[in-house]
Amino acid sequence: MKNYLLSKLNTFMMLLAAAAVTYSCSLENISEDLQNAQKMSETDLENSPFLMAPAGSCEADCIEAGSENYYPVSDLATGSAGPNTKSVSYKAYNTETDFVVEVTYAITAGRSRAKARITIAIDGDGLNYTSVRSGHTVKHTVPLPEGWSGCDEISFSIEQKGLGTPITFNESYSFIPVCSEVLEIGRKYQGGIIAYIFQPGDPGYVPSETHGIIAAPSDQGSAAWEILSGTTGATGTALGTGQANTTAIVNTFGAGSYAAQLCNGLESGGYSDWYLPSKDELNQLYLNKDAVGGFANFLYWSSSEFSLNLAWNQAFTDGAQNANSKFLDFFLVRAVRSF
Repeated sequence: MKNYLLSKLNTFMMLLAAAAVTYSCSLENISEDLQNAQKMSETDLENSPFLMAPAGSCEADCIEAGSENYYPVSDLATGSAGPNTKSVSYKAYNTETDFVVEVTYAITAGRSRAKARITIAIDGDGLNYTSVRSGHTVKHTVPLPEGWSGCDEISFSIEQKGLGTPITFNESYSFIPVCSEVLEIGRKYQGGIIAYIFQPGDPGYVPSETHGIIAAPSDQGSAAWEILSGTTGATGTALGTGQANTTAIVNTFGAGSYAAQLCNGLESGGYSDWYLPSKDELNQLYLNKDAVGGFANFLYWSSSEFSLNLAWNQAFTDGAQNANSKFLDFFLVRAVRSF
């Protein structure tokens, strides 16, 4: 009997020791799981665009129109509730038209699945999100104020509630301006393509400003210069005279399908102030034909009248300018406008 009891006691002690070892391993596994989860969360946060996005300077940087490359500011804060740890990170930036605040909530350690309540207020305009799950991002967007400019400031605040003490941010942001447009020959602009930039001495030149001639993106077809015989007074040949020439021709001939009217009646790219270029304006289109594009190796009408029966035209093969019969209806037409 005594031996039997000792045997049972030894078996019990062995089972107890095994249970202790198993429990110890279980604790180690749990601890290891939590550490791995925390490491993964920390890695995710380190790789988050919130933290890697470089902040910009409103005095040195600018937003390229249409590029969607912005200059956010960002920050991150953490908090704990017992064995659980949370983080709240934000990214704030302005686009060409809006100011945006994005907030991410994450549980970085512990087994809690607590959801958060996040409030984002931009210049007093508040937006509340409830039941935000770990790893999710919420966003608040407001239009930029009318008349805004670079380095103007806007205030915003963030409050996260849930899983311990609330996390808050109270910040201000300086708007990054939009880059000034670089206007150059060959660039699409205001309904067409820039064909010439006015230089000092040109009519229409203004110091410290950029003005010039825009060509329609394609030809308006072919047509005669006139449909009735007669002079029009459209004798200007210099830069800046094409619009007046076109008006004089249209006033003389009225409605119809002829070169000046094809331009005068054109509506393209949201603009309706197109005209037939003068002799010198047409020459600038020829000189920059490769940058503008779309020209045929043929003859184009100008709006400059030479005589009762003749008007100036230009060959886009060799640049030669000649006066030909106004009734020739196979010469091409390319409209322009000034900016």
